[in-house]
Amino acid sequence: MCEILIIFLSKGAFLMDFSILIFLAVGIFTGIIGALLGLGGGVVIVPFLVFVSHYEPQLAIGTSMFVVLLNSVSGALGYIRRKLACTDAAIRFSLATIPGAFIGSYAAKYLQGKIFLGVFGLLLVGIAFNMFRKAEKSSEENGVTEVPEHYNRKLGIICSIFVGFLASVLGIGGGVIHVPFMIYVLRFPVKVAIATSTCILAVSAIAGASSHAYLGHIMWFTGLALGIGAAIGAQLGVRLAAVLKSALLMKGTGVLVAMTGIKFLISAFGA
Repeated sequence: MCEILIIFLSKGAFLMDFSILIFLAVGIFTGIIGALLGLGGGVVIVPFLVFVSHYEPQLAIGTSMFVVLLNSVSGALGYIRRKLACTDAAIRFSLATIPGAFIGSYAAKYLQGKIFLGVFGLLLVGIAFNMFRKAEKSSEENGVTEVPEHYNRKLGIICSIFVGFLASVLGIGGGVIHVPFMIYVLRFPVKVAIATSTCILAVSAIAGASSHAYLGHIMWFTGLALGIGAAIGAQLGVRLAAVLKSALLMKGTGVLVAMTGIKFLISAFGA
């Protein structure tokens, strides 16, 4: 009997160690992609937790927001050191996301089952489309990284309130909306938009993650394992962003995001 118990416990420890390695690897990948594209990483974490780890939507969303927090703080520190972020926009836009983030965390409980899958699937398909557009834009810029001094602050603040709500509801970082908005509407260079978006996420994710923690939506073991990996990956992503052309990477990631979005839609509207 004792031998059976020892074997059982040893197998359990092995499986736990193996799961930690998987979470760390997924976190590192998420951090690299997040820092390179100005995304919090929810577009990777939420599908992974729902389809691979079989988490309930609310737990996947809440845990994802905690990972987004660790990922974006790490990335923001890296971009600030490189002086790529527009700090004026980052402060204004991040503060504007906070009210929407708090409201969104409470609205998340109403997005269950097929409703959740359908909304998130549509969002992912839209994200993929914007990634392809952003890839073309980045190819045209030829490495311009000048931080703008003048931009439409009021329009940016209004958009940021909506971004905070949507990000918290769906457990994503909000950069999937902020980055294209800053590039195409506010005319920020791609790398500056990505860096600024990462700084915004670092602030707005505090509100979203805090609300989800209060509501009990965070799986702490999983969140810490994914989050540590994401923090490491974000530093790698910041370094890669300085030397790599992002067009090809964005297109490749866009395909991955689109495929994930289609899977959500099939699950929501399929038989």
